[in-house]
Amino acid sequence: MSLERFISSGIIELYVTGMASEAEAKELEAAMVAYPELEKEIESCRRDLEQYVSLQAITPPPAIKDHLLRMVADETAKCEKR
Repeated sequence: MSLERFISSGIIELYVTGMASEAEAKELEAAMVAYPELEKEIESCRRDLEQYVSLQAITPPPAIKDHLLRMVADETAKCEKR
């Protein structure tokens, strides 16, 4: 596969998100040896994804933490009784 086909195929995005199959990941990793520019494309995709996630992040209300901790404590207590 040529460099342009790797870039346009979507495999980089799958690889970065951990959704590429084992065969796809191996193919991409092997291609990085032949195409050093591919590594730059992968890093660029990672940065873009991190930026997107940061822009979409929402800080939950502080009460959520207390609620979740209570739920975990309740479930732990139930498991210990069994």
